[in-house]
Amino acid sequence: MGALMSAMLSDYDFWVNFTSNLVAGVILTLIFGLVLSTVVGRYSERRKAKEQRRKFLEFIERELRRNTNALTTALQELPRGNMPYPLFEVSAWKVSVNSSLLDNMNVELVLPILSSYNRIWAANDLYQNLLEAYFERLAKPSEASEKRYLFFRKTLLDRLHDLQPKLTDSLSEIDRHLKAA
Repeated sequence: MGALMSAMLSDYDFWVNFTSNLVAGVILTLIFGLVLSTVVGRYSERRKAKEQRRKFLEFIERELRRNTNALTTALQELPRGNMPYPLFEVSAWKVSVNSSLLDNMNVELVLPILSSYNRIWAANDLYQNLLEAYFERLAKPSEASEKRYLFFRKTLLDRLHDLQPKLTDSLSEIDRHLKAA
């Protein structure tokens, strides 16, 4: 047994080749593992970002569709003097703006959505003014309160007519991006 051990340890060329092959294998394994984990990590991040973008677009699309229905109702009811409540939802936009979801979005997609929400915010503000004028008109009927109410109603109806094509553009752009994804 001792002779076998001394024969193995005395073979210098074997041990040099064995050690160099072992070190080369470890280095190649580390490099291959690093490259592979980087490629898989990037692919995973891109896939995750794409999935987040899809979910965000579906979230915004659902809210814009509800707002389109609310717009149709408002355009029918406001000329009759009825006050549909609430007017428009903006919760999806609040979530979007307060997160990093907009960072990886295309500008041609964000601009129509931003334009729609800008009009929606303005319409909601005008609607609040209209509600105040409506209740003022009920509480203290006067010519001034009636004129104020009619002014806000006409202005809101004009803004709602401006909003209609913006919502249509936003929804078609979202549909186009969702189909491409």
